[in-house]
Amino acid sequence: MKTTPSFVKPVLASTESKVASERWGESIEAYGKGRFVEALHRLLDFLNPEFRTRYGNAAGDEFHIPHGSIVVDIRIAEERLEIGADFLSLPEKGRVAMLRQVADLSLNKLMLPSFRLRGDKLRMEYACPLSQTHPHKIYHILSNICQVGDRYDDEFCTKFGAQRCYSPRTTPYPAAELRRIVGAIRSTCRDCLEAVKEYEANRQYGYAWNVIDTAFYQIAYFAQPQGQLLNDLDRAVDEMDRELPVAELTAKGRAFLERLAAASDEELAADLYYVAMLVSPKRRSSLANVQENMKEVYEEAGQAIDTGNWERAAVRLLYKFYEMYFYNDVQDDLNAVVAAALAKADGQPLEKAARTLYGAMERIMEDDLEPGDDEEDEDGGDVAGEVVKKMQGFMRRMMGLAKNKE
Repeated sequence: MKTTPSFVKPVLASTESKVASERWGESIEAYGKGRFVEALHRLLDFLNPEFRTRYGNAAGDEFHIPHGSIVVDIRIAEERLEIGADFLSLPEKGRVAMLRQVADLSLNKLMLPSFRLRGDKLRMEYACPLSQTHPHKIYHILSNICQVGDRYDDEFCTKFGAQRCYSPRTTPYPAAELRRIVGAIRSTCRDCLEAVKEYEANRQYGYAWNVIDTAFYQIAYFAQPQGQLLNDLDRAVDEMDRELPVAELTAKGRAFLERLAAASDEELAADLYYVAMLVSPKRRSSLANVQENMKEVYEEAGQAIDTGNWERAAVRLLYKFYEMYFYNDVQDDLNAVVAAALAKADGQPLEKAARTLYGAMERIMEDDLEPGDDEEDEDGGDVAGEVVKKMQGFMRRMMGLAKNKE
């Protein structure tokens, strides 16, 4: 690899968590004083300050909140809290095989909630007295339902031909944006495969492993895929961490990229759309946690630069930055520093790219996230301003979708 991979501008400029952290303490306090409904309201406000009023009724005792491809139903009645979500309708063929898989999910994935079969419709459900709705407990129940429902409904539709009980509340990407992202997925796969071919020919399997995993993270970063494509990327990332010879892992990763590059435009576009999320599957970033996670690669890259090993430094820094986005909802100030460095390193010779990326890493490790000249885009625009404008546009689209569904 002679130059760094192309930087692709993501469909969502802001990667910041929607959580309102101050509401968590208020929820705990309300529960401790026996104000159980207020505690639930504050918990929903904690997850997203706009969702309770947007997706709830005027009485504040019933909510239907979208999360990815499912809708979470929350109802307060007769001093009880009921939480549920429709999963799928059983297919005519293969229903026994699907029910076996559902039983496995019940045992190994769902915790307190359980699956209930209502006619041909599978539903995840949980209910308890309001007095037993501690915010910690309800948060984990909501998270559990969201993660199982949003992941496995797509998988079961693909695998068993199951049918959704409803149409997911989604907003498609604009046509031009969709074409841009589909093209970027293909070019990312192509560029990575070219680099892997060179590394494998030289038996540099460690480098091949790094650039393949980085490509997975990068596609997830700029495309923000949903549905089965996101599931496939998650599984591909997991596969790269298996206890197997590195050469075998790179062969598996290369095969996945080849299949992805060969997918039709329609197949790729099917999983590219905006969704609302009740409980993010990612961690909410903090500078301290990011610094701790990056410490080892920061030292490794510094040593590589000191010895003139620009390729090692650039490859490892790219890997670590895109990995951060894959597992975290990254706050805007940190995102501005990293995204600017990734954009600046686009297509640079490895020495120049390594210095650019290492400079961003230094700023992170030194708590220097104040906006600077590096946070301006190629046209001289303010990145923070772009973040605000894009998020405002996204929220307008989501609000319009919600109104259309009412």
